[in-house]
Amino acid sequence: MRPTLPLCAAFLLASLASSQDTGFVRGQGRTDYALSYNVDTYDEFWVGDTKVADPGVGEVERLTYNLYIAHGLTNDLDLVFNAAYADVSSDGAAGFDDESDLQDMVIGAKWRAWRGGAGPGEFSFFLTPAFKVPMTEYEDNAVTAIGDGQVDVRLRGIAHYQAGVFWASLETGYDRRNGAPEDEYPLNVTLGASAGPITIMPYYSGVSSQDGIDISDVPAQGGFPSVEEEYERYGVRAYGHLNESFGLTAGWFTTTDGKNTGDVEAFSIGIVFGR
Repeated sequence: MRPTLPLCAAFLLASLASSQDTGFVRGQGRTDYALSYNVDTYDEFWVGDTKVADPGVGEVERLTYNLYIAHGLTNDLDLVFNAAYADVSSDGAAGFDDESDLQDMVIGAKWRAWRGGAGPGEFSFFLTPAFKVPMTEYEDNAVTAIGDGQVDVRLRGIAHYQAGVFWASLETGYDRRNGAPEDEYPLNVTLGASAGPITIMPYYSGVSSQDGIDISDVPAQGGFPSVEEEYERYGVRAYGHLNESFGLTAGWFTTTDGKNTGDVEAFSIGIVFGR
C-alpha cells in the first residue's frame, strides 16, 4: 500500500473550486508535497439552463498553479494544505481585463474514523472538515474573476472500499459558504485500479447549489458571486510512482451539464514527492 499513499495528493491537483479527495492517508510522520499546472478553457457557457456562446466573452482561459502539502500526524489522521495562484483571460470582443493573483487556500484534516473487513476487501469511513479562505482581495465579480472571494466551511466525509489493486471512493457533504454564494452539496465518485507503478482513476464530480440568481440577472440582482452555479463533470487521472518518494500525475476532465457555469474542459500535469 505504501506506494499508493500519495494518491490523494495526486488527485487534489486541481482547481480549488472542484477539489476532491480519496480514501487514502499517509501514515504517521510522512509528508507529501505536490505541485501542478492546470489549464481549463471554455467558449460556451450556461445562462441558467441554456447553453450559449457570446462573442463578447469569446474563449475564457484559466491557468492555475497549485501547491498541496499533507502530513500524517498518526496512521489515521492527516493535516492538509492547498493553495493556488490563478491567471484568467478572455479573448472576447468586450475586452474584459485579464486577472492574475493568489486565489484561495484550503486548510483541513482527514481522519479515518472507522475501518473493517467487508467481503474480499476493506471498507473505511473518513471525516474531512476543511476551511477555504481567500489569500488576497482578488477580482471576484467579472467574467475573468479569480474566484468567489468568500470563506467556506467544508463539512465532508469519504466512504472508501478497497479490494486488492481496485478501489472506490465516494466523497460528499455540505459546504457552508459565508458570502454571496449560496451553500453547496458536492458529490465526487472516484474509481481506481493499479497495474505495476501506474494507477488509473476515472471519476465523476458534481455540485448542487441551494439557490442563487442566473447570469442574466447580473448586475440587476447581484454580482457574479451570487449566481446559482452547478455542474456535472467526468474525467480521468493517471498517477505513476517512479519510487516510493516521487511520482508524476496527469489528468483531464470535461463538463457534461451545468447551470450558470462554463462548459469547461481542463488538462493538468504535476509532480508528487514525499518523505
